[in-house]
Amino acid sequence: TFVPSKHACMFNLILTGAIFGILYSIKAIFVVTQKRPKPWNWLLTVIYSSVTIGFFLWCYFTTQQWEELRVNNQDLLDFAVGGFFTLAVTTLIIGVIHLLDDLVYLVRWIVRKFKKRSIKPNHEEDIVPAKKMSRSSFITKVGLGVGGFILGSFAWGLTKGKFGWKIFEHEIAFDNLPPEFDGARIVQISDFHLGSFKNNFEPLEEAVQMVNDLNPDYIFFTGDLINTYATEAEAWIPVFRKLKAKKGKYSILGNHDYGYYGDTTDEEQEQIKLGVIEMNKRMDFQILVNEHAILEHKGAKIGLLGVENWGESHWFPKIGDVAKAEENMPEVPFKILLSHDPSHWDMHIQGKRPDIDLTLSGHTHGAQMGLRIPGVLEISPAALMFKRWAGLYFEGKQALHINRGLGYLMIPGRIGMPPEISLLTLKRQKA
Repeated sequence: TFVPSKHACMFNLILTGAIFGILYSIKAIFVVTQKRPKPWNWLLTVIYSSVTIGFFLWCYFTTQQWEELRVNNQDLLDFAVGGFFTLAVTTLIIGVIHLLDDLVYLVRWIVRKFKKRSIKPNHEEDIVPAKKMSRSSFITKVGLGVGGFILGSFAWGLTKGKFGWKIFEHEIAFDNLPPEFDGARIVQISDFHLGSFKNNFEPLEEAVQMVNDLNPDYIFFTGDLINTYATEAEAWIPVFRKLKAKKGKYSILGNHDYGYYGDTTDEEQEQIKLGVIEMNKRMDFQILVNEHAILEHKGAKIGLLGVENWGESHWFPKIGDVAKAEENMPEVPFKILLSHDPSHWDMHIQGKRPDIDLTLSGHTHGAQMGLRIPGVLEISPAALMFKRWAGLYFEGKQALHINRGLGYLMIPGRIGMPPEISLLTLKRQKA
């Protein structure tokens, strides 16, 4: 099938939106071209309809061969999936804007009916003197313009944008941080999803070099090394062994690291999990599987807890265990938790475990789609799915940082939501 059955509802919603958008975009093309001579008006509409519907059907039926193409022709699968989402979102935006115009027309029609005034159909009341544009034509052209911008954004995001690594920097201050850790530099990376890259090594080698250039004390990887199978990571071991941190590299498992998303048995899933753990070790990460480590910096010590995946949704494993990770842990004045899914923080950490000062998560990808105006605005469909979905959050004295991820999944790109390398500088907050 096109997507795992657990995501069928989401896919059906997108499919419905795509069909609605395509139909309305055809209507929009007809409205914009209606002043042309009739043969051209109809010809342009028919050409647009044929190309759009034909491409949509090709994308849809191609993606029905998901498993076969994932193994044998990932490039074709990426093109089909990318084309499907591009067409769906672009035409949906056009359709929604055009629908708003129709709703305005409907309201005016109802009001006039109540006033017992006659109206003429087909927007005739909106026709204004020559050389002026009707409201309907203006709104439709705005919709097409916005759709064109969205189309260009998708084209960039599905090609160059998915490798447009961006460094996000945060200073995070705590009053209980040992003074020796003041200025400690942490690089957080997350959600590699190496199965999506196949053997395209060069872009991620660039990301590795960018991390090393930050000269971090610690590197924390917060899960989702693979998509489905541990073997996806085998060829990448030499690349990620090049990651350098002065004080150590630590990692955890994400929801994709258990093999839940393929046609796998319970025994195969356990082997995949063990395989991912082994791959992390061969990449020189100290992987924490409901375990802890003690970090030493300039003679002082703080605690690092790493748990298995815990996600609020029933789709994801709930086996992260902070209590188990803390077993036999010495008393420390400050604790950092690595937990892949940020919903774990909301459900079990924030306000319930005040001894955990900083939690680092990933998982959301920022939906791999959004609009960012630095320092002004950042919006994403991820906000519909997650209470907290990217960046730094404080509740009282507890902090949560969510990394947008380096890789990509499902949508083979990054549209307005660049892949992230996080540089977190710990600061001792002055009294």
